[in-house]
Amino acid sequence: MPEAVVLDAYAVLAFLDDEPGAEAVAEVLRSGEPWMTLVNLGEVAYIVECERGVEAAEEVWANLRAQERPGGGQAIRWLDVDEVLVRAAAKIKAGGGVSYADSFAAAAARILGCPVMTGDREFAVVEAAGIVVHWLPPPRVDAPVASGPMTG
Repeated sequence: MPEAVVLDAYAVLAFLDDEPGAEAVAEVLRSGEPWMTLVNLGEVAYIVECERGVEAAEEVWANLRAQERPGGGQAIRWLDVDEVLVRAAAKIKAGGGVSYADSFAAAAARILGCPVMTGDREFAVVEAAGIVVHWLPPPRVDAPVASGPMTG
């Protein structure tokens, strides 16, 4: 059975930008059980829009929502942003040290009982609270934003 993992915005941006850690994210997309919340997809979209414009953000959004595995089937599973997730995220955010968007990825990992994949150092607080983190390496200093295989 494939390993379930929640993708944080950092992991998706690393994949899009072919940053260090992109291959680990690609492997999860190919053969793992990747999960994501729409809140975290929104975080990806606003970062891409700020860096590359509205059209690039819309393309990334559409491509990630439609991402398929080789051989068929949706690559990313989407966790509904329901009351259970929102309350869990609020509790994590109230603990301090993590952004509201990141608290959704952490809450999703807690609810699903799986790790979260990120390189965002804010998640050290989440890890200290007992959520397993699959750490990605830091980005290259000269890296472009969202110019990888999903955006053309």
